[in-house]
Amino acid sequence: MVVRVQVEGDQLVARLSWGLALAAGRRTLRVPVDRVTDVRVEPSWWRALRGTPGRHYRCRPGRWCAGELIHPKGRDFVALLEGEPALVVDLRHWRSPYARLALAVHDPYGSTALLRQHATG
Repeated sequence: MVVRVQVEGDQLVARLSWGLALAAGRRTLRVPVDRVTDVRVEPSWWRALRGTPGRHYRCRPGRWCAGELIHPKGRDFVALLEGEPALVVDLRHWRSPYARLALAVHDPYGSTALLRQHATG
């Protein structure tokens, strides 16, 4: 139950596994790559969480969290699993629906390198 992240053209595309998609209320998330400001790996998945539950947010504490979180800086989209490091993507939120994406992916370090390469051109 992880998220697949790839770059298609000028879009960052995140495809959620069926379980996370059911919890979050969406299967695919698209964000223009030029809106990425920072990409990093957070080893402790729960540290990537900030804010209060928003639209379609579901969480089984200690196991997984998926959906939107709302906070003073905007909205975050999370799809995280216990024990999996989080790929954290910060965005220019005034030009994007989200301020941050926090995703459980198979290879967070490889995804970080891929996104940094595409974000810088």
